[in-house]
Amino acid sequence: MLRLVNRGYVYRAIPISHEVDTYLRQCFGADRKMYNLHVAYLYDYLEKNEYHIGDKLPSFKKMAMPTVAAFKKQAVNDDQLAYLYLVDAFASNEAKQHFNKAVKAFNAIAHQKQYKKSFLKRQKTLGIQPTFRDLKGMPKFHGRKGSKASYTTFNQNGNIYIEDDILYLPSAQKATVKDVGLKLQTHRPLPQGCKIKNVTVKMNIKGQFDVSICVEFLKEIPSIGSSACILGLDYSQSHFFVDSEGKKANYPHYYRKMSERLVKEQRLLSRKVKGSHRWEKQRLIVSSIHQKLANQRKDWLHKKAYALANRYNMIIIEDLDLRALAQSKRYGKNLHDNGFGNFRLYIKYKLEQQGKYFVKAPKTFASTQLCSNCGYKHTELKGNVTIREWDCPCCNVHHNRDINAALNLKNYGEEYWKNNILPNIFVA
Repeated sequence: MLRLVNRGYVYRAIPISHEVDTYLRQCFGADRKMYNLHVAYLYDYLEKNEYHIGDKLPSFKKMAMPTVAAFKKQAVNDDQLAYLYLVDAFASNEAKQHFNKAVKAFNAIAHQKQYKKSFLKRQKTLGIQPTFRDLKGMPKFHGRKGSKASYTTFNQNGNIYIEDDILYLPSAQKATVKDVGLKLQTHRPLPQGCKIKNVTVKMNIKGQFDVSICVEFLKEIPSIGSSACILGLDYSQSHFFVDSEGKKANYPHYYRKMSERLVKEQRLLSRKVKGSHRWEKQRLIVSSIHQKLANQRKDWLHKKAYALANRYNMIIIEDLDLRALAQSKRYGKNLHDNGFGNFRLYIKYKLEQQGKYFVKAPKTFASTQLCSNCGYKHTELKGNVTIREWDCPCCNVHHNRDINAALNLKNYGEEYWKNNILPNIFVA
């Protein structure tokens, strides 16, 4: 069956001139500036109206939030020039969308009244009382050094196109640069007959540019028929995951392998004068190690997800609260190292593009406590991770904790398949 598919392709890009490089950096700054203007207005409104901890943030209409055009007129330099008009308009418009998304994310957790751990520590050591600005999830200012440098622009009437491996992006009417071109390192071609929807330009800490091109095209999605090849995956701190066939992923733990070298290079960085030539040189060395770790992790996750998506028709994973696990002192570092959250995203879209199914078992499903043989619920396992093997009191079957949980997830998927709940929809 033919289906309209959206897919992103990422390429390393080199600006065709120094002027284009400067223009892209101005777009990054415009995106950051517009976001900070919204945050500043929000903080000013909350202070004037005596915001109470635990309340949701008001809507844009209630705050009388200015429009993007009004903010653009306010942002002027010493020569009274509205510099936000000199870059792509989408750089400013997308900043407002990102701010709106941050507000919605905070409102979802506002009732928890949680402060950031760093500010709670500051309160304990220095006696400084936290404010609403220190609440977890509250939109915060984007700094020039700490935030990600990126902006997104959209294709309108063919103003984004590729010619001779050069990607041309739209420019502002008042900009001095009219041809914004980036030379692409095309390691793989775009699908034939595809339409470019939008482009996101990013700059890493080393000053290198990457472009993510979102394209839309028709793709033949095969039907998997009535035969089911189902796999259950149980998250494991030590092995990344254990499947229902008893196999372990055996994630290589790239960060731990590189930690000794990373500690050495970071120690050298801390002993240099910040901002000096040698400090900048050492900073690039440290950032290169982090970039290599991220690339290794991403490569391994993509290959593992691709292999599973090609072999199985349905994969079931438990719906873990990874953010809560990452806060754990014992498991947080390992969780950030393996990137299980990204793995779930990768395997989901790889399955869907082949007409297969990805299912998240709900949090109420006690995959660890249930006996995969008779269904008996062993409540003593709840919250006790020290028990790795146990015998079912009902049927006396010996279980490995992880394999048993993976088998329960597989059984959960088989029930979905038998009840014909998934012939036309994807569950996520």
